[in-house]
Amino acid sequence: MQILINAQKISITDKFKDRIVKKFEQSLEKLLTSYQPDLKVASLSIEKSGSVFQIKFDMNLPACPINIKDEHRVLLGGLLRVRDT
Repeated sequence: MQILINAQKISITDKFKDRIVKKFEQSLEKLLTSYQPDLKVASLSIEKSGSVFQIKFDMNLPACPINIKDEHRVLLGGLLRVRDT
């Protein structure tokens, strides 16, 4: 699985990016067992707007696109909420 992280108006360390990817992969791999690895590509956009983080997760699977948007004051809380949706 490949997750491309695009951070805007915020700096995210490589260590934190790796943690995010690991958390998403653990959850998604269980659900996407029937898809080939080359189809498991997702985009995660994180933008800070004032005191709120806007998070968007997009994954274009055949016949099943996944598009999730959320806002949260705490980055990790918002990421976990998006992951669990």
